[in-house]
Amino acid sequence: MEDVLVLISTYGFPMVMAVYLLVRIEPLIRGLKQSVDSLSLLVALQNDLRTPELASLKDGGEEVKKVGS
Repeated sequence: MEDVLVLISTYGFPMVMAVYLLVRIEPLIRGLKQSVDSLSLLVALQNDLRTPELASLKDGGEEVKKVGS
């Protein structure tokens, strides 16, 4: 039993912090992805490129599947 408590006290805090930071940073990552997609679309349009990936970017990109739904 003491071994379990030592493991929780040793690894519990880093695990909680990792989950907290992932939850906090996820919206920022999604925003950055949207910005990169927008810039990619802009560059492709300026260079007169026509690809299927460009069409999907024009339509708003691929839908991200949510966990649990």
